[in-house]
Amino acid sequence: MRRGKNVMAAPIIMHNAFEDTYDDADHPIPAVETLDLNVVKKGGGSDLSIIIASPLKADERSQRRLLRKIELYLIFISTPEFERESGAANPETTSIIVRIHSGSDAAIFDLLEKCKPWARANNADFKVSLLDRPDDRLH
Repeated sequence: MRRGKNVMAAPIIMHNAFEDTYDDADHPIPAVETLDLNVVKKGGGSDLSIIIASPLKADERSQRRLLRKIELYLIFISTPEFERESGAANPETTSIIVRIHSGSDAAIFDLLEKCKPWARANNADFKVSLLDRPDDRLH
């Protein structure tokens, strides 16, 4: 294909690799763009859970999938749909809870710890608990 003098090729900008967000039944986070669990409280607010049922490795793809899923939960709690069901999000009534397999990589637990201020800045409390040991809260 020849290009004339006045034809410019558009730059390709890759914001997020497609492979990071498509459904993958074999990954510990099988559906990035799906809300795993939302428990609406009678008095207002919600506990929104991310379920990671098998050990999550600290590879770049897994970390991107995890962060994107958290980001989508934070976006959801700022929507009119969420507010209609749960009221305005705030850290006292709205929690994002990552229920994670205890065999996950230590770097993932460190990454989750770093997400707490991000969640609070977006009107949610952020908690981590071990899926296979429900009484163990890592706060």
